[in-house]
Amino acid sequence: MDTDIIPTTPAADRQTARLADVPDLYRQKHERLAIELALNMDDAEAIFRGYQYTPDEAAVLIESPAFVLLLERVTKDLRENGVTFKAKIKALAEEWLPYAHDIVTDPLAPTSERGKLIQWAAKLAGHEPKEIKDDSRTGGGLTLSITFAGQAPQQVVSTRETLTIDQEV
Repeated sequence: MDTDIIPTTPAADRQTARLADVPDLYRQKHERLAIELALNMDDAEAIFRGYQYTPDEAAVLIESPAFVLLLERVTKDLRENGVTFKAKIKALAEEWLPYAHDIVTDPLAPTSERGKLIQWAAKLAGHEPKEIKDDSRTGGGLTLSITFAGQAPQQVVSTRETLTIDQEV
């Protein structure tokens, strides 16, 4: 038996095909890389080497406008907020994105899990509906402001009472 041959399954083939469709940007760990560079956790060459970048590939990435903006944003965030839970979870979310894409695009994945991941992505992207704050009003009612010349405004407020306005003709 040849040990160099790895048996494939239809599921493994589908996984490989789906991962090939994931844009290169999402297969990289750019957010975490930027955080390590911003924190000066090691010299830049060692950090890039840890992410399997050759010096030439690292130079291309460092000159990329998208990576420069990411590095500036991460540096500013770390300078203003320090290393926070939010920064750490953002780095992890960046790492998990290819797996989320894989599950969402897999027609055999449970629909409920696909839906949860779509909601998760929408929340991370800031496309989640804003919370409506309850201002402790019970709804209904009437608020009317009346201002007479030379006097301060007076408010007539009614919540559930009948308000009758008489008008002479």
